[in-house]
Amino acid sequence: MTNDNTTRKKANAVFFAAVMVVSMVAVGFAAAPAAAVAGSTLDIGAGDDTDLTNQSGTLSDVQVDDDGDTDGTPGMYVFIDENDNGEFDDGEINATNTSTYSESDTDIDIGDLDTSGLDEGTYTVYAVEAGSLSDGDSTFDTDVDLTIDDSSEELRKATHYVSNDSDIGATIELPFTDSVDTNTISGDDVTVGIGGDTFDLDDSELGVSGQSSGGQVFINTSNTVYNNVENVSISGIEDDAGNSVVEDTYDVTYAPSTVDTTADNADTTTFEAFSGENVVLEGDADDTFDIEGPGVDRTRGSGSNSQVYTLDTDDFESGEYNITNSDDEETILELSSLGLEVESDEDEYTTNDDVTVTATSDSIDRSLTAELLDEDGDVVDDTTASIDSDGEAAIDFGEQDTGTYTVEVTDDDAGISAETGEFDVTEAPEGDISFGESFVTEQRGDTANITLDFQGDVETAYLRVGDDDESGYESNITVDSGGEDSVTVAFNTYRAGNASASGDIAYVADEDSDAEITDQNESADDLANMLATGTYPMELSSEGFGAIDDDNSDSVGDLELEERSVDDFQLWTTSSDVFDDVEDTDDITAGVEDDEIVETDSLTEGDVLVHEVSATGFEGIIESQGSFEDVVDNDNVSVNIEQTSDTTSPNRDPKQVDIQQMIDDDEVSFISSEGSYFIAFNADDVQLQDSDREVSFDDAYEVTVEVRDERLLSPDRDDLADADDGLEEFYESISATFDLEEAEGEFDTPVEVEATENQSVTGTTNVAPGQEFTVRLRSDNDVSPGFVQSAEEVTVQADGTFEAEGLDLSDASANDTFTVTAQQATFDAEEDGSVVEATEDGEATFEVSELDPAEASVTAGDDVTVSATIENTGDAEGTQSVALTLDGEELDSSDVTLESDGSQTVEFTASTEGLDAGDYTHGIATDDDEATGTLTVEGDGDGSGDGDGSGDGDGSGDGDGESDGEGDGDGSGDGDGNGTDEGETDSETPGFGALVALVALIAAALLATRRND
Repeated sequence: MTNDNTTRKKANAVFFAAVMVVSMVAVGFAAAPAAAVAGSTLDIGAGDDTDLTNQSGTLSDVQVDDDGDTDGTPGMYVFIDENDNGEFDDGEINATNTSTYSESDTDIDIGDLDTSGLDEGTYTVYAVEAGSLSDGDSTFDTDVDLTIDDSSEELRKATHYVSNDSDIGATIELPFTDSVDTNTISGDDVTVGIGGDTFDLDDSELGVSGQSSGGQVFINTSNTVYNNVENVSISGIEDDAGNSVVEDTYDVTYAPSTVDTTADNADTTTFEAFSGENVVLEGDADDTFDIEGPGVDRTRGSGSNSQVYTLDTDDFESGEYNITNSDDEETILELSSLGLEVESDEDEYTTNDDVTVTATSDSIDRSLTAELLDEDGDVVDDTTASIDSDGEAAIDFGEQDTGTYTVEVTDDDAGISAETGEFDVTEAPEGDISFGESFVTEQRGDTANITLDFQGDVETAYLRVGDDDESGYESNITVDSGGEDSVTVAFNTYRAGNASASGDIAYVADEDSDAEITDQNESADDLANMLATGTYPMELSSEGFGAIDDDNSDSVGDLELEERSVDDFQLWTTSSDVFDDVEDTDDITAGVEDDEIVETDSLTEGDVLVHEVSATGFEGIIESQGSFEDVVDNDNVSVNIEQTSDTTSPNRDPKQVDIQQMIDDDEVSFISSEGSYFIAFNADDVQLQDSDREVSFDDAYEVTVEVRDERLLSPDRDDLADADDGLEEFYESISATFDLEEAEGEFDTPVEVEATENQSVTGTTNVAPGQEFTVRLRSDNDVSPGFVQSAEEVTVQADGTFEAEGLDLSDASANDTFTVTAQQATFDAEEDGSVVEATEDGEATFEVSELDPAEASVTAGDDVTVSATIENTGDAEGTQSVALTLDGEELDSSDVTLESDGSQTVEFTASTEGLDAGDYTHGIATDDDEATGTLTVEGDGDGSGDGDGSGDGDGSGDGDGESDGEGDGDGSGDGDGNGTDEGETDSETPGFGALVALVALIAAALLATRRND
């Protein structure tokens, strides 16, 4: 509230006070009452000497206490001063004691007072002990006020929010037009509609808060916020006069965010909400709120018996809004965009398609309600969804009838909505089926992916691969689409034609698909070899295999099988720290890209050796047996690791690694994807077949991967029969060699650190990249005070280097000595070091030269281009802001980064629009230096402005001339001395006129202040 104690108002207050005093004196002289001599207290139903508010009717509980000072004429009279003249008038409502009483009796009953004929208002009720009550009597013993109230109160509004007062918490505030009797509210007096259900005060979810009073009732919702609250119904509630509050059902406004306007902490606390949602401004009862922010300047209030105002921010921009309550307490509301958007996944759907849309939001974990609307805006279907951790929600309305639709999604908590553009649902075409790709190429032994596209109402496809007459092999596969438009069938060319092999001929490639293979069979199931290279016809029908037999296929294609091969064998190495996080081939690829997994021809103790076999034709046998590990474990593909002859001692057999035992001990990892197959183990887990022998760091080993499975090899049957060594003559192998090395490492010398923070120690090692260990510096015994510093998670790089960073030697002194060691590493490294004096870091110094122009003359309104050379004469790289200045004021700036001894030319262009004729100092400045010159601005010679030469008496204007402060000087203005030229500078070009405009604004402010004074 603003105190406006002007002289006029103060004078008025004095005048009215004087009138009141005179009036009181006059009344005193006209009717000075005699001293009270009897009845001491009056009770008209609210308690002794207590005012009463009541409906019109009958006051039947009127009592008077006798004070014991009887005047000898016992009789108690009570009357209502209907005309408020301080006297009893004949005909005014009155009553006397209903029975005799004795001196000092209390609660003397008085007859009924009939108030049914009284208008609403406040009346004085007098009591007097007297022998009689006569017209004109004006001396009475005591009095109270009686207020007649026959009006029914109403509920003003209903707001569901979370109060900043923890004693209130989650609540529904119900402010009434006047006070109500909160003590009698219970049961079904208040019923709240929430999400289609109703709850009353008998339910555990609701209750009347103890903070309720007067005309303000808080319904406690048990700390639960209901964003689907709908309405509140009122019945059976009475006001203080006993009138029934108007019974009705009222809408409840829900606000998910609350601003505590009494916090008065605009400098420290910001209340956040989303632009578009309801925000409760909470203050004191009957508070007002000034709201200022981007495009908003308004005042709103909570209204009587309410402490909240609900601010609808639907049209508010994102930004900060200052909220000031009536006590001048300030808070800040920061609005940001929820970023809720929704798009249909397709521009058009058919009646066989599921109508799907995708909603996105800048905030995650948000509950949404989605409604499918027809072209009239009517709701056809609805569903719910949630924004996931990626900020998206996939919404599916299933199949819909033909028509034009939109989808509207609403954030359940914020109430913010977004809607798609229109899309159509058209009648689905008649069923059809076809190959996604009519020509499929694959290697023998691999799995061929054959994609089938379903259209219309076709749900079943009949797929035939091969032809008995053309290729000697034929397979019939029945596919149920499961309602999907596209299904990929994986055809196992290793399993085909071999009934003894485990697994299916065909399966659905996508494990998450609803489609399934319902039947499959083949004409030949005893082929000794895999399907031969060549072309296998594919045919597809929606009717059945009989239609294919009758040459009535819906679609045809070819499966081309090429020869399989083993192409490459590469060895890689990495640390166990890195490999512990490897789960699939994508992780290996990422490790290679990050230089954490590198090619190698050696294996260092503690590191991991990764064998990569690049080959085709393995996918079918892997699918049949379950995994690549099973293929190796079953010796279909063997892995042999044997010491090289060059490193085998004379007269000794080469050492053999027991890879099978390592597999059994779960010490070998197998990772595969089509075309790449990885086998990995740690050097520390290597076991030899001869347990009496040990691996040595000078050993070298040859790793041989060999294909031994007969179907994979598929030898010519005649050649196999003639082979002396049987199938072994057809094995396919590929080899690589590695050396086993001892882990070694050393620190770069001399090891010197400065007596300051953030010191580093470097070194090299032969271990694999990615190994993490700790480097510790411990002062020697003769150093006092001693120190210990450690750098953890020191990581070996791809080139074998490492660096321990962040060592704090600020407590050490120059010439202190220490020992640095590598700890928790697979190698040992130790070195002596010393502390040297700390050297100051170099600084950058930006000097300015070659200002161009140094001296210049221009015509007012022209652009000026100013340039200078910036040179870093310091001994370190740096970045500074280089500024264009005019008379010391910055007009424009640009960040410049220069290495030591580097230089750069900077250039600025500025407009002289609005500058008066005269000399100005212009320059280009850095943090360290400045070059300045003189800019002379010459008038354009026409002396024109946009006014008629007249001012408003103070001589101010913005034309070329000046007034003398008294009349219409010879300078031009805009008629009132405060106009402006209509010329504008380019928004991208800084104007020298900004300084002049600032001076003019200051002058105008001073003039306004003088006038106010």
